[in-house]
Amino acid sequence: MATVADGKTEYSNYHPSSIEKSETRCQQILECRRQIKSWQDKLNRLLVEQERYFKLAKLRCSAGSTEIHSTWSNLSWSEKQDKEFILAALESNELPLELKSFDEDVFPLHIRTDPEIFMARVHHESFEVAFRDYAGLVVPRTLCDDKNIMLEVVQRQPMVVESMPDHWRDDPDIFRSVLKHQDLPWKLLQYFSKEIRSDAELMLAVFQHRDSELSWMGDCSERLRDDKVFFINAVDKFRSHCTKRTVEGYIKLRNHNEKPENQVLRYASQRLRSDFDVVMSCVRQSGMNLEHASDDLRGNDKIVMAACAQDYTASMYSLPLGLEISFLEHYDFARSIIADVSAETLKLSLDKHGDEDEQFCLDSILNENLDWSMIPETFRSDTKFVSEAAKFLSWRRWEALPLEMKRNVQIASALVESTYIDREIIWDVLHKCPEVLSDRKLVMDLIANHQVFHIDDLHRLVITNSVIDIPNDKGLMLHAVKHHPRLWKHCSEELRGDNDILIAVAEASSNSLQIVPSTYQLDHPEFVACVIQKHVGRKFFESPGKIKRMYNSMLREMWHNRAVAMAWLEAGGKWSNFDFPPAFSEDGEMILTATKHFWAEFRWASDRLKSVKAFVIQALAVDARIIRFVSEELFFDHNVVMAAFSTDVRAIEFYAEGDDQSFAFLVSFAKKIRRRLRESRAFIDEFIGSAKCPLHENVDCNLSMLNQGPVMLATYEDKIASYAGILHEEEELAQYEATSRHLAAWGICSICCFVTVSNSHK
Repeated sequence: MATVADGKTEYSNYHPSSIEKSETRCQQILECRRQIKSWQDKLNRLLVEQERYFKLAKLRCSAGSTEIHSTWSNLSWSEKQDKEFILAALESNELPLELKSFDEDVFPLHIRTDPEIFMARVHHESFEVAFRDYAGLVVPRTLCDDKNIMLEVVQRQPMVVESMPDHWRDDPDIFRSVLKHQDLPWKLLQYFSKEIRSDAELMLAVFQHRDSELSWMGDCSERLRDDKVFFINAVDKFRSHCTKRTVEGYIKLRNHNEKPENQVLRYASQRLRSDFDVVMSCVRQSGMNLEHASDDLRGNDKIVMAACAQDYTASMYSLPLGLEISFLEHYDFARSIIADVSAETLKLSLDKHGDEDEQFCLDSILNENLDWSMIPETFRSDTKFVSEAAKFLSWRRWEALPLEMKRNVQIASALVESTYIDREIIWDVLHKCPEVLSDRKLVMDLIANHQVFHIDDLHRLVITNSVIDIPNDKGLMLHAVKHHPRLWKHCSEELRGDNDILIAVAEASSNSLQIVPSTYQLDHPEFVACVIQKHVGRKFFESPGKIKRMYNSMLREMWHNRAVAMAWLEAGGKWSNFDFPPAFSEDGEMILTATKHFWAEFRWASDRLKSVKAFVIQALAVDARIIRFVSEELFFDHNVVMAAFSTDVRAIEFYAEGDDQSFAFLVSFAKKIRRRLRESRAFIDEFIGSAKCPLHENVDCNLSMLNQGPVMLATYEDKIASYAGILHEEEELAQYEATSRHLAAWGICSICCFVTVSNSHK
């Protein structure tokens, strides 16, 4: 009872038990608050740990450059300096710009010199591209003494040999590792010791490399440059690895031989320069090696003939000068050099072999020094010969022909059929011999030759002047528009509306929508669809200008046609919600087609489709990330989630980083998966443990391994369980295993023993 007296409050008759209860209550409140704070701190620590793990998982699972750049940019500065985050980013296919350059202003010394991080960079698929020019690549001093690291680095980037420590320059393993790369450093041998450059086996391996140079012979040891067997083998290996690559190899060999430093005989010892076999091998590789042969061999008939046959300009080094002229009596030699000799030598060759050999004269046409008067008169007046030679005539030689030859239909036809003829000659032929335009085949060849005519010239010189009514000839105009779509405007009125003609225009050019009138496009939407199918694709969409031109040339009404819209989506075009009618959002086939090229296009599906379980599962097979846009009911459906998680690890992100409900579902789902797998394994183990072999007395089992004892039982227990009918279907089992692995990647649950054991059996 409380009373008030003189402004003071007094308490009386207050029971002691009430005081104890009050104290207890206060203590409990304090304890609860302490526990709440403790649990709150624990929750905060777990959330921070979970956020860190999820960021690491996103870095590892990022597939494209956009994803990895976005994930990396969202990290804090301290996280970007964290070794674990850097290693996780290096596991992705693409790299952020900071990790490509690895600038010292961004990463501290202990990160740049960490062996694990450095080797992860070296093994990344973008390593060679990022350091193709050796820019920015520095092997830390603390790692230079590790041979395994250096072996990996020089194999991926051979230019590192420039700055590697001296004690690696006489290591054969380092040298062999460099040779494994397809591109070698210039002056490679200068970076290695004399011991390496004296090893015949290693040096032969160098000259067999596709990127070697014969000038490197000058860096070999003197002992090897005086070794006949080595020298011949090195030259032969270099020549063989070039020529076996057909056209590209011959081009490389020709360009290589044009460099004076690659005349390999200059590096040989004086003894080898006087050796017939060595000099012969060298001049066959490059005739200019004759310059460095001994005086005796520079006068040897066989050596000089071989050198001139490879490169006729080598004749300037023969002794005496002009020795090759005496070899012109040899038909094979004269023919081998006919295309490169001087005008005087060419005339001598034609005088000796051209009077009766038509092929020899035809070969001489390729020589730029040839004057038409050098050809024997019997061939110059022969229509057949001139027709063959006309395919290689220059304008100067064409002018030298008599007028009757220029007006000869056979010769004019041969010129028109030629692929590489000068277009001034073709124009002159059409003016002097218009009769060739009466031949349909020749007209078609002229139309198909893009190098000869501009569109207006083709119309003026061919279509207008031909005796054939080309504008009304469907076959010719069909052929014409396939090569020059703008010739459609020169068709007759009847052929302009011909379906075959218009389809040919559509297939020939992406600008055909600007050529064909809009009225026809509206009446024939299949024409527009054909244009899109033929000219819109992945490469097309990499060019924004082409996309814009195609989009602007489309009639707005065309987007309401399903065939046109479907063709656009199938070719990789994006969903145009502004142009497409609402009904297309209900079209499951169109939604799936759009999703194939970009998974986020699924967001344009109608709410009804997003709620259809069968359709959603079908879409998940295209890209599991569309789980983000499905209805709430299906978002938490066990079968739908299983289909998504087992297909793509990235689908888990929308649950792991979602709200509390999503995360709670994810944890519960992971427990079910883990429990289901453990139950399956326990049931199988129990069944196998109690099984007898064979299962029934006096009856052999069809599964022969059941009759082979307990060891075979343990080895093939999954197959036995499948035979007994107690194992999940293979597809279902694979789905559970894949889901478990993907969940483990996000740290949601660990992969249970069932997955490990079953995979080991496989």
